[in-house]
Amino acid sequence: MKKEKLFNFSMFVLRVTVGLIFAAHGAQKLFGMFNGIGLEGTAKMVEGLGLSNPELLAVIWACIEFIGGLFLVLGILARWAAAAIVVTVVVHLWKINIVYGFFTQNGGVEHDLLVIATCVPLIFLGGGSWSVWDV
Repeated sequence: MKKEKLFNFSMFVLRVTVGLIFAAHGAQKLFGMFNGIGLEGTAKMVEGLGLSNPELLAVIWACIEFIGGLFLVLGILARWAAAAIVVTVVVHLWKINIVYGFFTQNGGVEHDLLVIATCVPLIFLGGGSWSVWDV
């Protein structure tokens, strides 16, 4: 297989995997699907983080995860979707996980860093030619 085809296949796998995971997390926050907490629970979580306007931030956070995830799956503005997801993960890391150290089993930043690392190639290289619309 040529390098270009391998690149496009790799970016497709990365986009779809990260996108499905975040669309599911967003659905939990936005609609309460998959035993999620819904918008009300998300707003309470945001309020517990000490952030102002918890209802508005809950909608923004949930939409970034849900719509951003769907955009990654389809390859629509993949760079921007991945960057928006990184912003939510950085806030999560900063406001929740950093005090617990590194390892996930202790509530640490390990998972957050992995998500950021998987989004970096999407931000810098785009979603590949198997995208619907990527700029």
